[in-house]
Amino acid sequence: MQLFLFSQVILYFQLLNLRGETNIMIEQEQVRFFQQNGYLKYGPVLNMDEVEELRDGLDRVIQIELNGGDNSEPEFHFGHRRDNDSSRRAITQFVNMWKREPAYERLLHHPTISGVLCALLNTSQVRLWHDQIISKPPDDNDHFQFHQDFYFWPLDRPEIVTCWLALDDATIDSGCMHVISASHADPRFGPEGHKEELRAKEAKEITESERDKISKQPASFGKPIEIKAGECMFHHCLNFHATPPNVTENQRRAHIMIFMAKGTRVNLSQSGGHVLVPGFEVGDGEELVGKGFPASDPKLWDNWHQDVR
Repeated sequence: MQLFLFSQVILYFQLLNLRGETNIMIEQEQVRFFQQNGYLKYGPVLNMDEVEELRDGLDRVIQIELNGGDNSEPEFHFGHRRDNDSSRRAITQFVNMWKREPAYERLLHHPTISGVLCALLNTSQVRLWHDQIISKPPDDNDHFQFHQDFYFWPLDRPEIVTCWLALDDATIDSGCMHVISASHADPRFGPEGHKEELRAKEAKEITESERDKISKQPASFGKPIEIKAGECMFHHCLNFHATPPNVTENQRRAHIMIFMAKGTRVNLSQSGGHVLVPGFEVGDGEELVGKGFPASDPKLWDNWHQDVR
């Protein structure tokens, strides 16, 4: 990935800000850090009123799911109540909140988030793959093991970055994100390395790969990224990441938005059974566009703020 020139970053934000404000939202050194390490602890992007609006929207969705659930989209079933589920975390994931609550749809067009993503991906436009809420309830004894996101998605290139936004303070005790620095750039775990790993396993040349060994490590093996409510961090789709259990008495809610660089195409040979595939309006090998995968447009955020004034 080439460096996104700092002068281009400044120009990009000047052109997009309809309110006449000039805000430098990311420094060249931050872009360089992300390229080298595969993650970036960014800082505040929302004020507490905006955080409360998102929390309220989540509460409304939870009430729907506790009372029968919404089946209008295939991916919504992830949030359904599962009383017979053996997991202690029966309601923790809500996919594509942007389809369910207006505040989450507006968030897709946040100028800072959109601009930073364009800089990190060196692209003129980013498009949503999907968003999701991940909630760790108090005294949750479960965790997400180390993994790379890219191979779970039917997409053709690892030019995808996640914005991980805290709706509650995320600490080590409450289950904040942990990352393995520079793992996104390790050729063993890139697309070609992944193909070789699958080949070697199929040929029974190996029984356990380096990826398998990493997945067994505790979250403490990585670097913790503690952030406060309203702050965010970004991570590359090939960066190994994990979260430990929430051992506090408080919730740990996070909203996760996954964005693709312009030009990302469908690749059904990789995770072709993904829950979002039935909603594709394009075929295998074509650029993933369509109403289910909106492009981030900061003008929409600005227009909304003008409307409410």
